[in-house]
Amino acid sequence: MQIVFCNKYFFLNGGVEKYLYNVMNYLSARGHSTIPFSVNYAGTWPSPYQDYFMAPPGDPAQALWGNIRFTPANILRFLDRSTYSFEARIKLSRLLKAIHGADIAYILNIYNYMSPSIIHTLKRHQIPVVMQVGDYNLLCPSYSLLRDGKPCTLCVRGHYYHGLQYRCVKNNLAASAVRVAAMYIQRLLGLYELVDAFVVPCEFMKNKLLEGGVSEHKLQVLYYPIERRQGMRKRQGEREREGRREGEVKSAERIHVLQYPIERTVAPDKAWHKKGYILYFGRLSYEKGIDTLIGAFQKLNPPIDLYIIGRSYDGEEERLKRLIEPHVKNRIHFMGFQSGQTLTQWIVEALFSVVPSRWYDNAPLSIYESFLNGTPVLASRIGGIPEQVEEGVTGELFEPDSCDDLSQKMDLMLSNKDKLLQMGIAGQSYVKKTLLIKDQMDRLMNLFETVIVNYKRR
Repeated sequence: MQIVFCNKYFFLNGGVEKYLYNVMNYLSARGHSTIPFSVNYAGTWPSPYQDYFMAPPGDPAQALWGNIRFTPANILRFLDRSTYSFEARIKLSRLLKAIHGADIAYILNIYNYMSPSIIHTLKRHQIPVVMQVGDYNLLCPSYSLLRDGKPCTLCVRGHYYHGLQYRCVKNNLAASAVRVAAMYIQRLLGLYELVDAFVVPCEFMKNKLLEGGVSEHKLQVLYYPIERRQGMRKRQGEREREGRREGEVKSAERIHVLQYPIERTVAPDKAWHKKGYILYFGRLSYEKGIDTLIGAFQKLNPPIDLYIIGRSYDGEEERLKRLIEPHVKNRIHFMGFQSGQTLTQWIVEALFSVVPSRWYDNAPLSIYESFLNGTPVLASRIGGIPEQVEEGVTGELFEPDSCDDLSQKMDLMLSNKDKLLQMGIAGQSYVKKTLLIKDQMDRLMNLFETVIVNYKRR
């Protein structure tokens, strides 16, 4: 099967790109042709199709939303990309002609940088479309369903003007106006109604899209896949040999596949490899609630360290550092962005990881990665997270934004290391039974095949 993957980033930025990596890697290794279509930013993974990628709407070195300066010229470019981009249609058409079409397209995160106009192009080329929805961009101008730091659903049913009323995009009137106008125009054009199926990672996300007007028959819950692996060199060699045997995926196209080993090495089930620290890993951004974690840690003041790993957005790391009180200053550490085996080691050796989200987080990959490595999770009771963490079995849950509840649950987990070990084993067992990449990819391919058959019958 020849599949076109559309995502605004073709480099490791976050959970979406980890998912993209896993899916493309797995399917290409099994003989499917995986063709990327993206924006050509600095640091983009090498690909033989890179010449067909779109030019960035701003500076090629400024890929992240928080780093973009909203000058009048940039606002006009983002209005084009957010609404209906003819450049996107032209670029994608050239790619489709070069590869002689595709069996199906899989769209991930295209908002603001690529334009849903590509859906029109795919339909013009008689290509069915499946879209993975991992956040709330279809429902909320700011994508996060947050207003003034609290969950907000004012726009979910199509009342997007609230985003302008409250300046929900970067607290900027012009940026909010661009985003709100784009959402109304896209709804008027019915662009997302042309999507044949939507893939969501949890029931909570499915229910929110239903509330927003998406037809239930188009919605399919598929969990993020995890693959157990034993070491990296052997697996990479196997991939390269598979590529030579199959002959369907060019070697240059494979370069990006080997750059970031998402499928991590798993610690032995019954070994105790833990060290005395608590871990947060993921985006450093306001909606992730890391300030709540710092507040709870300071309140409990345990005789261990807290390590915070991840890339900072919108100056969040500096804001968080200003919150740290002197009595814990030497026990809260910011380690920056980590990946691969280095990150794996941090996860394996943590007593537990914390996911303190204050937004409706749907299915954080950090939870699955913690479970995979035998590490229990303490997480907010919000969004899709309670679907992931079974309280008292694979971890604990606390009320979002509550330093008191979080500190109490931290104390509970730290008081019983035997229980932590049992939770780690239970989480690992859950991942191996439920989230193995083969099972999830089989379900995804079954969905693709069903969509293709139904599309041809029309």
